[in-house]
Amino acid sequence: MTKQHETAFSRYARLFVIALIIALMLVLLPAPGIHSYAEILTLPIDETGGVPPYAWGYQGDSGYKDPSIMVSMERGHFEGSNWIAVRIQLQNPTQLRTLKAGPYGSKQEAQGAKMAKRVKSVLAIGGDFFVYHHYGYIVRQGKFYRNRLSGDHDVLIIDDKGDLEVIVRPSSAAMSQYEAENKERIINAFTFGPALVISGEKVTDMPLGRSELVRAQRIALCQTGPLSYLVVYSEGPNDPGSKGLTILEFAELVHSFPGVITAYNLDGGSSANIIFQEAKINGPLSQRNRSIGDIIYFASAYVGKKVSGE
Repeated sequence: MTKQHETAFSRYARLFVIALIIALMLVLLPAPGIHSYAEILTLPIDETGGVPPYAWGYQGDSGYKDPSIMVSMERGHFEGSNWIAVRIQLQNPTQLRTLKAGPYGSKQEAQGAKMAKRVKSVLAIGGDFFVYHHYGYIVRQGKFYRNRLSGDHDVLIIDDKGDLEVIVRPSSAAMSQYEAENKERIINAFTFGPALVISGEKVTDMPLGRSELVRAQRIALCQTGPLSYLVVYSEGPNDPGSKGLTILEFAELVHSFPGVITAYNLDGGSSANIIFQEAKINGPLSQRNRSIGDIIYFASAYVGKKVSGE
C-alpha cells in the first residue's frame, strides 16, 4: 500500500470511528431524544389557562412535578391549629395566573374547584373578595379595573417577573402615581391583607379590627425566591382539632417558614381554598362547596414527553 493510500485509509477510518461513536451516543444516551421537542411555554397574559397537568406528574396526594412546575405539600400544628403549607417552584412568571368567576362588575361566583378545572391549574387558591365590594386596587391578568383606595388596606402587586410587592395602605392618589411609574410591570393586584411579612421581616404595625382578632381559617400567599412561592393555610374552629388563629398568630406561623420574603393575607374563613387535583382539599366537608369570586392559580407550561427518571 502506498503512503498516499495509507493516508486516505487512515482518514476514512477516523471518520468511520467518529460516526460510530455518534451513533452509539444517540442509542445509549436517550435524554436528548426525550427533550427533542420539549418546550416550556410563555403563557398569554389573559384568562386562558395553562397546559393540562400530566398524569405522570402527580406524586400521590402530596405534590406534582414536571419540567415547568414543582408543587409539594406538608402539614403541621401550631398554637392549637393544624396547618397546610404548599411550596411551588415555577420556570416562567406567566405560570402564576388569576381567573375571575365572571365579567368584572358582576357578582358572579363559582366553586373554586370548577374555576381551577376550567383553566387546567396544577394548584389554585382563593383570591381577595373583590366581587363583594367596591373599594380597592384591582388588576387581573394585565387588565386594570379599579382604583378606589382610602388608605386602609395593603395592596399586593404581582409583576411581570412573578415578584410579589406590597404597597402599605396607599391612597388612590399614591396608587395612581405608582401605576404611572410601573404600569407595564403590573400583571395582577389585590386588595385584602394585611401584609404579614415584608422584606423578610414580620409586620408588627398592622390594622387590627374584629376580623383580625377572631380565631378563624386563614390563608396567605408568600414569595420565597425567584419564581418560588409558599401558600400557608391554617384551619379554623370548624375543623376538628383546631381552634383557629388570630391574624397576629397567623403572621407568626407564616414568618416561621424559612425563606419567606413577602407574605400577604388573602380572603379566609370558608372562602379559603386550596384546590389540587380538581378538588378543594382544605376545610371541613361542610364548606367544600363554597362559591367564591376569583382564584389565583399555578399552571404547567410544559409541552413534551415524560422526563426520564420522573
